[in-house]
Amino acid sequence: MMVAKKGEKYRCEVCGLTINVEEECGCDECAIVCCGKPMEKKE
Repeated sequence: MMVAKKGEKYRCEVCGLTINVEEECGCDECAIVCCGKPMEKKE
């Protein structure tokens, strides 16, 4: 699991969807999922 922070970008390796985190949720761990798989953080 991961903690998504404001300004980070995540990409789905299946369909290519990319998201930008606008607000942190405050969770200890987050799972950003697309196409049934966790999205990968873009560097």
